[in-house]
Amino acid sequence: MKYIYIFILATTLLSCKNTSEKEVISEIKPEINSEINTIVPDTIDDGMMLLGVVNRDGLRNELFLDWYQENFKEHVLDSTTIEILAPKLKDVSIKVFMGTWCSDSQREVPALYKILDAAKFDYTKLTMVAVSHDKDTPDHLEKGLDILYVPTIIIYKGDKEIGRYVEYAQENFEKDLLAIINEVGYKNSYAE
Repeated sequence: MKYIYIFILATTLLSCKNTSEKEVISEIKPEINSEINTIVPDTIDDGMMLLGVVNRDGLRNELFLDWYQENFKEHVLDSTTIEILAPKLKDVSIKVFMGTWCSDSQREVPALYKILDAAKFDYTKLTMVAVSHDKDTPDHLEKGLDILYVPTIIIYKGDKEIGRYVEYAQENFEKDLLAIINEVGYKNSYAE
């Protein structure tokens, strides 16, 4: 009888753990049913790449870690702008489309994480999607979002897109994000 009680208790605890892990993943990607941090062959560059929903853990995989760490370290924070930006980030969510094969993504995505860390951003409001060289995913996560260049960082207030940062900064990363959030007519490099 004692062993049955221990078995039931252990099963309950393990079930709770699996449920909470699913809840965390669903917070990261509420409308997505795919796996996270999927690594696939890169048929163009003869290496490997992430494809689909990813997070920082995926970018820290040994395949991508060198460029992630180097570019995270290299980004010099604009601390003055981050002080202004931090409280405003509470009102937005961010969706990033990037390619682990893309030098602009390799530079900008680690810098974004460094900025968001400094601003104490709520990462449940960040969705990160790795795309193929064709700027697509098997689950069509890019559908209807006009992703032509990567990285494309889309800022939302509620369900409304208020702007996007594409490939590189106009002034600096922090000031560009602040301009988007302040809705002062920011135009990315490819905006008409």
